[in-house]
Amino acid sequence: MQQRLNVKKTYKILVNNNLIRSESNRTYKVLDKDGKFLANVVRSSKKDLRDAVRYSRAIFNTWASKTGYNKGQIIYRIAEELENRKQEFIYELSLTGANDPKKEVELSIDRLIYFAGFADKFHHLIGTINNVNNKFVNYSTPEPVGIVGVVLPDKPSLLAFISLTIPIIMLGNVVVVLVENNPLSILSFSEIIIASDVLPGVINILSGFYQELVPVLANHMDVNHICFVYNESNEKNSKLKEIIQEGASFNVKRTFIKEINETDFYNDDLFKLEFLMNFVEIKTIWIPQMI
Repeated sequence: MQQRLNVKKTYKILVNNNLIRSESNRTYKVLDKDGKFLANVVRSSKKDLRDAVRYSRAIFNTWASKTGYNKGQIIYRIAEELENRKQEFIYELSLTGANDPKKEVELSIDRLIYFAGFADKFHHLIGTINNVNNKFVNYSTPEPVGIVGVVLPDKPSLLAFISLTIPIIMLGNVVVVLVENNPLSILSFSEIIIASDVLPGVINILSGFYQELVPVLANHMDVNHICFVYNESNEKNSKLKEIIQEGASFNVKRTFIKEINETDFYNDDLFKLEFLMNFVEIKTIWIPQMI
């Protein structure tokens, strides 16, 4: 009997809700937990990143203008899709050596539902009416910052992606996400995004080498904010941190740079209101009163 050919998958990137190969046609290998070849993934180029930023900018105003209730519905739909494909993601995470794949997927679903429910409530918690000694009504309200570049840590891959990316878009921002190691579950999640009514360009996911892509992201004049979370302090992460801080100074980008251990991602308290405050701007409005 002829032996069946084992066809290895090539994981594509997500740009403007399209699963594409890089314009450079480059790929790199991902190995399983035993060091054996598992799959090829796209090695994104600088042009791929610039294209993603361009699509994000085009959709930003439309996405930001949607109601919190509508955003919550879309995020809840993402949770439903992940629940439907739960076993697939557990298996995929197990191949790459996740510590507890079942727990990671289940908490990812729970966190999606949490953010979905929070989408039409955070305005009331962050915004406020200010007491002023004059004939004015003065109130402050949160607004999205714009395009946020998210540089993901190595682990936990799926949970880190959801914990960082979903609350950022919930606030009305759009994102360009970079992933280097452990990209498989995140690239597979692209299929869920496409099936969940997320507008094209709101979430773009690029796999590739940080040393090539992070400088482009940091120096891009149309990116408003960079979120860089890493698992441990080392020479590589210190260098990336310097690149981001230097690039952010050119157009006064906001940055969120933080070391979060893999186990800390399982702590719900890290991703509540204080975390959300890093990705909004507070707009204060003065309205004169009739005398």
